[in-house]
Amino acid sequence: MSSPKSKTSQLGEFIEDLNEWVLNIMSGDLTSRIQCQTKSEDLKTLCSNLNIVSEMLENQLNKTNVQLEQFAKYKEDKNKEANRLAIMEERVFIASELHDSLAQTLASLRLQVRVLDESLQGIIYMKNNRKYKTAELYSDKRITDELETLEESIELANTEIRQLIGHFRSPQEIDNIGREISNLVDSFKSENNGIKIFFQNKIPVINLNKNDELHIKRIAQEALLNVKKHSQAKIVRVLLMSYETGKYSLIIEDDGIGIAKSCFIGHDNEDSGEHVGLSIMRDRAAQIGGHLAIESEPGEGVRVILSFNEKED
Repeated sequence: MSSPKSKTSQLGEFIEDLNEWVLNIMSGDLTSRIQCQTKSEDLKTLCSNLNIVSEMLENQLNKTNVQLEQFAKYKEDKNKEANRLAIMEERVFIASELHDSLAQTLASLRLQVRVLDESLQGIIYMKNNRKYKTAELYSDKRITDELETLEESIELANTEIRQLIGHFRSPQEIDNIGREISNLVDSFKSENNGIKIFFQNKIPVINLNKNDELHIKRIAQEALLNVKKHSQAKIVRVLLMSYETGKYSLIIEDDGIGIAKSCFIGHDNEDSGEHVGLSIMRDRAAQIGGHLAIESEPGEGVRVILSFNEKED
């Protein structure tokens, strides 16, 4: 039978081992175990249980580390995917901006060069057939007019590419969508004397973020350009209006020849120049959480309806 002194000594050694184990655990060393050398069965059982706790903590830490590694990899993959989507979105945005500005001007330049070429070919033909004197040929007013128009278009293309560069460096700000639409209408009016255009703004105040305002402006710009290029319209109406439901609409309608349904049902996903504009308009509407509807019948004009919600920065 053990003496009281022996039991006290064993208990003191156990407490020292226990204290060392606790300090190791607190420092983060979960591999630490109690070296229990006591002969007391109760202390041995306590040592065993505490070592089991240590092992459980160590196993849990290992599992947590594995989960953290997996989460870090998952987060890295998600960041890569987010960056990839951001790059794709930026490319779509740039393509849309180029189509809505510079590409349209270049298309106009191509047409003007073709007209100029036909005019020059006609002069060359007449000169070769000696029906006119040389001085009369080169005073042809149509040639002069075409050259002036060509020069203006080149200047416009230069201005637009500079504006695009400036926009991509620092996105442009739009103070008021109503004012921007009004400016587009004024520009349309000055460039198309044969078409009457009317603008009504029934939205006194609307809160939109700058990105949404830009998309709405570009949609209006593309719709008016389509009127100019294709509609043969005499009258155009542009309307900004609000509803009690909190929704807003931009409506652009004309009394022109209309467009075939094939141009905007099923075929506007094509990459041809005839359809890509309609596709970009729909993409822009989706970007702002809106909806774009195009109503038309051949000979009945076209109505473009953009529906959207108020949204602040």
